[in-house]
Amino acid sequence: MLSEPRTISLLSECVHLPAKHSLDQLREVYTNVCGTCGYENFIKTPAGVRLERHESQGDGFSHLNFAGDRIQFTEDHVGSSTDQFSKKVRTVLAEAMPRLRIPVILVQQVTVRVICTPNSFKNAAEFLARSIFRIRGEDFDLLGRPTSVHGFRLVFPATKDQPHGFNVRVESYLRDHRSIYVENVGTFKTPIQIKALDVIERNIELTSEFVVNNVVPFLSRYDRRDSE
Repeated sequence: MLSEPRTISLLSECVHLPAKHSLDQLREVYTNVCGTCGYENFIKTPAGVRLERHESQGDGFSHLNFAGDRIQFTEDHVGSSTDQFSKKVRTVLAEAMPRLRIPVILVQQVTVRVICTPNSFKNAAEFLARSIFRIRGEDFDLLGRPTSVHGFRLVFPATKDQPHGFNVRVESYLRDHRSIYVENVGTFKTPIQIKALDVIERNIELTSEFVVNNVVPFLSRYDRRDSE
């Protein structure tokens, strides 16, 4: 069985109708959310404005980007839980949408990235090749050079009962080849008004839960030597 998954990155992109935001409007948003959401810097960018905070140790960061047609949230290697992240997204949108005159979020795309480690194989590449794909070492000889299986994709299209789609990547983690990297991108196309921001939180939770409750247990079934 794979180790308990650890969330390393969370993203939420909220697309709205194109709008022009003044620097004064965006500074007001920054002033009202920097204390509760931990942003420390206000930076003008070619696309708009970025609010950010970088970890004093390590390379973790929190970014909040305001562009002409979207608001992008990123928490990368800062230790945020899905619940903390979803509450931050809701807090910012509750402040930003009325101040920036954004009536509705048209599309939300959520990305959840986790890592976990196989217990029955020395690294992720061996797990993928020997157990998931059941490729024998001698079969690689036909390729004529050293070979490593890097990963694969799973696509879950929207259905009538589940109108959101998921796109999952499973790969060897570049920072630690012992670990498996799992990324799930959820796309939610039902418009969301400011009075229904709990839907924004739920979409983040659904994307994370699919990784933890479905994808990782599926992969764990192959973390055993008798599957070779």
